[in-house]
Amino acid sequence: MVKKLLKKLSAALMLAALFGAVPATAQEEGLYIEEWSFTPGGEVDFFTIGLENGAHTDYTSFQFDLVLPPGLDIAYYESNEGLKADIGKAESNTVYQRRDDHSVACEVHPGFIRVICMSITNMTFGKTTGSLIDVYVTPSPYLKPGDVEIKLTNVKFARVTEEYGYRADELILTGITAEAKSTLPVKVSETNKFSTAVFPFDVDAIPAGLEVYSCNSTNGENLVLTKQSKAAAYTPYILYAENGFDGTLSGAVDASKYSEVVTDGYLCGAVAAQEIGGGNGYYVMQNKGEGVMFYSVDDSSFSIPAGKCWLALPAELQGSVSFRLDGTTGIGEVKGENVEVKTVYDLQGRKVENPAKGIYIVNGNKLLVK
Repeated sequence: MVKKLLKKLSAALMLAALFGAVPATAQEEGLYIEEWSFTPGGEVDFFTIGLENGAHTDYTSFQFDLVLPPGLDIAYYESNEGLKADIGKAESNTVYQRRDDHSVACEVHPGFIRVICMSITNMTFGKTTGSLIDVYVTPSPYLKPGDVEIKLTNVKFARVTEEYGYRADELILTGITAEAKSTLPVKVSETNKFSTAVFPFDVDAIPAGLEVYSCNSTNGENLVLTKQSKAAAYTPYILYAENGFDGTLSGAVDASKYSEVVTDGYLCGAVAAQEIGGGNGYYVMQNKGEGVMFYSVDDSSFSIPAGKCWLALPAELQGSVSFRLDGTTGIGEVKGENVEVKTVYDLQGRKVENPAKGIYIVNGNKLLVK
């Protein structure tokens, strides 16, 4: 892949190149995306935005704000100035008369990326139809299969005069297709032994060294973790790997099952990244130096990346600061009333050798000792 160094433009140059007095929208003119298909979860790839049937050859610069859908993430690369969004002039069929004279820059903002192309010598375009820029992206394994829409806002094409050329407040561009399959990297660290996951496809055979658990019932006041022999698509799970796990799974994706948030029992999963609020009985898996636990979100908010899960507990199961998971008993699976006690913790996560009356965390479950 060819990496391009993107230089920032000064505000003065931007204003001089792009803003005029009264906008005049040209007819028979527009932007398009060259047809492109890709596999969600695949390697970094790019799509190309082009200009079609332009009425003017005296454009000198353009600007627009690029809004990508959830699951299609902009690719970044290292430069002397830190991470840069990988956006640059198209590799072929460019509309620029002299490619070296026009430069492309971008600025990353919350929710969009501003793309600017200009010529410091006010060089005009040589053609009115062809490719403008390449946008390098990383397709998430959780991107919904089918047609993918790209939104452009604040579109402006400047002419050699002070008049506007083509302009649009908002454009929805199509031409990108996400294939109905996905490739998902799965990793559980040897130190933590635990993780969470949502699979975008059915996993009919769990790989050796990896265990998958659901959490959809209780035994009295205890959460019950049930080991699964296979995993269903778009379902939240807890993962366990005694010696860690690092592998890649692939499968066919059914778009009709897609949802940005999925639930099963007490587990919730983010198919698209989520912000969950506190005070709702939410617990997130973390290791703060005392082993892996589900920590209460309390009154704060927490960012859940795509593919990760959290606990949503009803009021009667809340009340502890955290729920510890203990790998010594195979994730603390509860099979009946007579649970073999291996490790006991109080509600503050401290190990207890001789528990008295009270509520304790035993093998990852909350138990009442009378």
